[in-house]
Amino acid sequence: MIKKSDSESKSCAIFIMPRSSRDWAGAEALWITVAGWAAAAARTVGDAYVLTTDRIAKPDEVIHYPLITGGIKQGKKGRLSSWIPLILITFIKDLLLWRKSKKKSNYSYPLPFNAENVNFIWQQHDLFPGPGREMADKYRVPLITYVHAPQVWESAKWGVNRFIWGWFLEKFIESPSLKKSDLVACVSQEVADKLEKMGIPKNKILISPMAVDPYLFKKNQDTKSLKESLRLSDKTIIGWTGSFRSFHGLDLLVKAFKQVHQVYPNTSLLLVGDGFEKVHIEKLVSELDINDAVVFAGKQAFAQIPCFVSIFDIAIVSARSSEGFHYSPLKLREYLAAAKATLAPKAGEIPSLFKHGETVMLYTAGEINDMVTKMSELISDSKFREAISKRGEEYILSNGTWDVELRKSLLSLTHHNEIH
Repeated sequence: MIKKSDSESKSCAIFIMPRSSRDWAGAEALWITVAGWAAAAARTVGDAYVLTTDRIAKPDEVIHYPLITGGIKQGKKGRLSSWIPLILITFIKDLLLWRKSKKKSNYSYPLPFNAENVNFIWQQHDLFPGPGREMADKYRVPLITYVHAPQVWESAKWGVNRFIWGWFLEKFIESPSLKKSDLVACVSQEVADKLEKMGIPKNKILISPMAVDPYLFKKNQDTKSLKESLRLSDKTIIGWTGSFRSFHGLDLLVKAFKQVHQVYPNTSLLLVGDGFEKVHIEKLVSELDINDAVVFAGKQAFAQIPCFVSIFDIAIVSARSSEGFHYSPLKLREYLAAAKATLAPKAGEIPSLFKHGETVMLYTAGEINDMVTKMSELISDSKFREAISKRGEEYILSNGTWDVELRKSLLSLTHHNEIH
């Protein structure tokens, strides 16, 4: 419970999520992002609050969002969605989201801070913006908008086309709201290029990759009991966390592991997560006759992920292809912060930020044999594995935390203000 007296003498930063605390199930990375930024702001500025359309919270509470999630349904689609065209479903969803964004009750709760204490406003970009610009003007502070990807553009990449109304939304809703920001922080160069094409001034754009809160991943974990519960004691554990989606190429990872396991029978593959593709991956594991070597841990709350990562010997970032990928995976930073030797694809911004053989091992996305070779190197040479994990940890603590990204943003704002 937030007490009003907590904020009266502290400077603070305000973080706005333009949906409710129950939304974005299946896209928990958005909540992890704002929790990380807000925690960094609390350490840097003095305090931080996260505002959603229905409540206000501190960073350590937001880690547990969304507050209500109904598990991910697998298998056949429902009767309606099986015959209603995807374009119509998308249009209806957009219409409902627009109506929600206009509700008068949004953000109507009491705010436990004084206006003069606000340092800056940060807002998560969405198809329909929150009240970030209005609040920034009210408190006379700068507005930072964080963009994982422009919504219309990203949806089209995954095959969800909005056609005529998509053009309208991008031109008259997304672009104007982003132009009103004092700084637009985005996850990769590809997203930055798209933002420029949308008319966002280049001097307002800052590439700010996904980062990690090292305090979460350096806590002492009860690794022994977790290994025992998963029947993985004394195993060399190759681990992965995430959502079972086609673009992750988990079928390729399983096939690569099959070859590795034949040479190194003491290895186990631990898959932590859930999703539409899980049924297919489970079937593939059975077909390859490696059920005893592959463990499906199921979907875990983000607060539990550090414990699972702590038992990995080797961590995997998977991708089916490097084509058209604005890839800035949060899990890569988490693995490195936990000091895990990490195998990652040459996709998105990964090769430009992480050096092969120094901080990570890079493989060609989609090539099973290359994955097998790199995985085998890490398994067979424990000294090299220890060395690369240490260098990876040092690198991410210096370059890949939310504190680092916050400092970059505040410096960029200062520089922009000096010029203007």
